[in-house]
Amino acid sequence: MNMLGADSTRTASTACWDCDFRRDFDNTFLGICTWFEAHGKGPNKDIPPALVEKGCKHWKKKQR
Repeated sequence: MNMLGADSTRTASTACWDCDFRRDFDNTFLGICTWFEAHGKGPNKDIPPALVEKGCKHWKKKQR
């Protein structure tokens, strides 16, 4: 398991770029995951480069 809780056996293609919990804050190139703060699980976290194309188990379709 990695920082954002993604399971390495995941097969779905749900990149962070298309996730409703991804936000652009400050000087972050890849963005911030807001799932943790939104669910009372701690502060927002930087999205690591190794995870941005894979996504994680908390992925939610972005509201357009």
